Order: sequence, then structure tokens, then C-alpha cells
Amino acid sequence: MHDVAVELAGEPHVFSVEHVTGARGLVLTCVFGGLAELARYTGMRVGARPGAAASRTQIATALHMDGSRWRLDRTSARPRLARTASTAAPGAGSSPVRREDQALVRALADEPRQSVAGLARSTGLSPTTVRHRLRRLEHCEVARGLSGWPVSVSLWCSAPPKDTARIAAYVSGLREVRLVASLTGPHNLLFAAWLRSVDDIHVFESQLTAPFPGLTVDDRAVTLWPVKLAGHLLDPAGRRVGAVPLEGWDPGAVAADEDALLRRLRGRGTPLR
Repeated sequence: MHDVAVELAGEPHVFSVEHVTGARGLVLTCVFGGLAELARYTGMRVGARPGAAASRTQIATALHMDGSRWRLDRTSARPRLARTASTAAPGAGSSPVRREDQALVRALADEPRQSVAGLARSTGLSPTTVRHRLRRLEHCEVARGLSGWPVSVSLWCSAPPKDTARIAAYVSGLREVRLVASLTGPHNLLFAAWLRSVDDIHVFESQLTAPFPGLTVDDRAVTLWPVKLAGHLLDPAGRRVGAVPLEGWDPGAVAADEDALLRRLRGRGTPLR
């Protein structure tokens, strides 16, 4: 499993890789330019990788809240911050990083603490342009294990479609919550939260479901190792050991496999005239 995690973490379109408890060994968050790219990646890349036994896919139809809104306790000491690029909204049909920003993101991945002047020299941009783009790209992360909220839990939930917007708005206001998304599949809501201990998981679930009788928690997973987060490679304690700049996936990596599959598919049908 760790071999698969390391290989997948090295791919630039993979936003996060988490080793979790429960029925899943790994949970990946990825960004694609469309459904065809997702089909190619899951079937010809992940499914064909040695060590990958099975995969399940869910699409985020709406991202109501993400971890860029940092609201936990204020830090008492100078935090160790890392800049990373924010991603495009799911379904936007674009790369997670704008093309004109990719050189800047690569420079930040090499050294997140560079000055504006240093970034301007390494990218060829003016200092004014660098400042403007940083305001759009800037996003801070901390080592979860050192934050005072060391337990990350993901909850797959079900709710009546008419209630999902109201539930999402309520859950997005809870300070522990890092992610609220609407999903395809049997579970139509996903919540991710940081908690102080595993003892708080059931308390947190009760806090979610008490105001909404139609909301049920169908599955849950605790993150054991956040192998990759927002493009940053992490050790088991959540400290940065490297980075992979976020970019869109290149379907050319599976072009030969796709051509072979299409030849087989054409062979099953009646030739076109």
C-alpha cells in the first residue's frame, strides 16, 4: 500500500493522498479536465498499477467549503507556513493551476519562504505581478499533528436532496470542519474535520446529526498518514518533506493503452460504412 501511495503522490494532478482506516486503504483527491480524463485515469492508470486491488470513484458536484478557510485556535508561536496553489472548482474543466501561474507555483514548491524579489528574479515576472498573483494563490497549511487537532476524520453521509444545501451551510460553519462537498454515489455528502482526539468522533457526529433527523453517517475513516496534502509531501507526523507542483493530468501517459482498448472495442462492432 505504501508503494502505491508514494507512486500516486508523485503525480502532479493528485491533490492529496491519505492512508486511512476502514474499508479503504487510500483516499485520493484529484483534479481532472473532464469526465473522460477521469475514466482514463481510474481505468488505465490506477486500475493497472501493481498493488492496486480495487478503486471506487466519486465526483464532487459542489465544493461548499475547503480547508483554505483556517479557523482553528490561533497559534501562539510563529507558525511554519507553506504556500501552495488553490485549486479550480471541481467540474470547472480547467487545470488546478492557471497556466500563467505554473512557473510561480514551481518556484514556491522548491522554497516556500522566498521573498517577492526572489520570486520575481526566478520567474521573470515583475514584483508587482508576483504580489498580485500571490494574493490569489496563497493558502496556508500546518502540520496537523502539531496543531492541537491531530485527528482527521472523513464522514460519508446521506441526506434528502432537498436538505443538502441547508445542511452544508450549517456544517461549513463548524470550526473543526475542513471540507464539505456534495458527491455522486450512494453517499451524497462528504465532511472532513480535524478533532482533538478519537474520543471526539462520536460527539462530533452527534453534533452533525442532531439538528437534521434526515442526515445519517454511513461510513467514516480516520487518517493515519496524510502522505500528500495540497501538493506537499508529508511524513507520518504531517511535516513537509517535499512538494509536487500541482498541474493538470496528461492523458498521453495512457495513450498506448487507450489505443489498444479502442482497437478491441472496434473489433466487437460492425464496421462503419
